[in-house]
Amino acid sequence: MVGLDVVAGFVAMEAEVAQQEVKHTRVWSLECKSPSKKAFVLGLIALGCLLAAHFIAVMIGRIISTITNADTLPGFEPTTTIRINMACIFLTWVVAIAGAGILTMGIWMNRESRSECGFTNKHFLSLGGRVCFLHAIVSVVMYLAFLISITSIIIW
Repeated sequence: MVGLDVVAGFVAMEAEVAQQEVKHTRVWSLECKSPSKKAFVLGLIALGCLLAAHFIAVMIGRIISTITNADTLPGFEPTTTIRINMACIFLTWVVAIAGAGILTMGIWMNRESRSECGFTNKHFLSLGGRVCFLHAIVSVVMYLAFLISITSIIIW
């Protein structure tokens, strides 16, 4: 899970490098760049790795959450752990959606049919790579929160 996020981050950074290698023309503040097929493919790979890592993280979190809810004692209401777990799941979803959106914008800039120019070329692929690393950190925090909630129920 974390490995896929790290791979996605590094592939997205490599896609940014490939995007910067293509020829571009700059007139005042307008910039025209040719699309990079290598950056396009690497961006798709990074997006696929991020989505696979997110799917695995959510499935692991859901399985652990089900185990946690099944092991609750009668009369014991673990509202704090449920809230922490739900906050972690929510944060994981937010980071994954943001990362997927940013990577998609970087991929969209490198499509073959692009023929327009813009004011400045944003570094969406490298930013998406950083968000992939953030997704890895948030997924680990989510996993640790689930493990702590399981051990607190077992000890209780």
